[in-house]
Amino acid sequence: MRTEITEAAIAGGTAGAVLQVRLADWFEIQIITSHTSQCSPRPSSPHPSRWDLPASAPVDFTGPFDAVQVGLVPPLTAPGGWPPPLAAGPRQNPYDTTATVWFGQVPADQLRELVGLHGGENLHQHPRAEDWTDLHA
Repeated sequence: MRTEITEAAIAGGTAGAVLQVRLADWFEIQIITSHTSQCSPRPSSPHPSRWDLPASAPVDFTGPFDAVQVGLVPPLTAPGGWPPPLAAGPRQNPYDTTATVWFGQVPADQLRELVGLHGGENLHQHPRAEDWTDLHA
């Protein structure tokens, strides 16, 4: 079962970028670690301001992370025991059922378990015609 992308995000972070991962059953998750995300430990901001979230690691911290912020792309839902979803931002439509649902401080082991329940990571992160043909054969 492939889990290299997820493990790399846990071990080395995402440098503030949203990492999109397609699972073997074609569900998608998103992972982020940065000074503005709900990860643990949280790196300090490179440009401190009074609105910064409390940091527990230096600016150049690259992992490993005990917990990361995870977005589940519908129709994927969180399994039991996950932290509650984060509140939607002011620019998001709260009635948009297709919007990614974000969860903060998801323990690395729970993320690994979710990826495992869905068969690991898809070998092809961008679907090709033959992937869809094999899926429906």
